[in-house]
Amino acid sequence: MQKLSSFKNKKPVIAIDGTAGSGKGSLAKKISQKLDFDHLDSGILYRAFAFQFIKNNPSNKGLENISFDLKAFLKENKSINLRTEEISKNASIIAKNKIVRERLISVQREFVNNPPGGKGSVVDGRDISTVIVPNAEIKLYIDANIKVRAKRRQIQLELEDKHFDEILETMTNRDEQDKTRKNSPLKKSKDSFFIETSNLDENTVFEIAMDIIKKKTDFI
Repeated sequence: MQKLSSFKNKKPVIAIDGTAGSGKGSLAKKISQKLDFDHLDSGILYRAFAFQFIKNNPSNKGLENISFDLKAFLKENKSINLRTEEISKNASIIAKNKIVRERLISVQREFVNNPPGGKGSVVDGRDISTVIVPNAEIKLYIDANIKVRAKRRQIQLELEDKHFDEILETMTNRDEQDKTRKNSPLKKSKDSFFIETSNLDENTVFEIAMDIIKKKTDFI
């Protein structure tokens, strides 16, 4: 695999990093639709890999040997719910594994260099700007107060208020894991534009991001 800093994307890329529940996924979808770029949610990669791991390796051995083809997986498993608690926990564990991360880095880089639509891509995750596409044309870092993020997740999952504390605890632990893991920790790159979304709705965040893109690129 190429050195991280030496990778040069062949097509335009908008890289969006951020914490869970910050709104990065919703923003990425809106931007990709506006620009007619392809969207890749890197979290789905780890969830899909986790699903394969649970399905094919119940003994929890040989993590690095699990076969994985993203295109084939998505084609064959369109109805699979990848947002279950079991898959989420396994995805978090898998994300710490250096060999697995390197394999999935290659998958993501292949996507940005050969996006299905041919124009460009919007990729969201936790290490897109710092590791996956360090030379992306636009880098955004999205965050919000953790209680706000937990409430958003509660609403997204359509859960009752009694589940809020559990969601908050899970999210707090996930933040800690993401920011302190040895391989590709979540952090803001020096040249990322920071957007704090605690008191902003999706449309306002989108407008802020598009204003940055308009000023810094010729995509529009």
